[in-house]
Amino acid sequence: MSDKTTTLIVFASPAEGREDDFNDWYDNIHLQDFVALPGVVSGQRFKLAPTSPKAKTSYAAIYQLSGDTAEVLKAMDAAIKSGSMRMTDAIDPTSLSISAWDPHGNPIHSGD
Repeated sequence: MSDKTTTLIVFASPAEGREDDFNDWYDNIHLQDFVALPGVVSGQRFKLAPTSPKAKTSYAAIYQLSGDTAEVLKAMDAAIKSGSMRMTDAIDPTSLSISAWDPHGNPIHSGD
């Protein structure tokens, strides 16, 4: 494994009328399946805050990767094809956006 860390951000929204199914799948199936992939350290979901300006998607998942992003995505594709990563039709495929982010500088904390 590499010392490099990457943040993978996935934006998505549920299919029309499928929000409960979408959330059940993401919370109880997909997060665990994705975090089990080699090179994935952690994952957490977020819902758009009610006070936020309107956005294209209503949910985000943020994953911390310790491995090469391309290798993680390759492992995800293989897991989907083998059936070990279970997918759903409750996601709106037009809302899906995935991007990988490498750190740029050090974090700044309150009081620094």
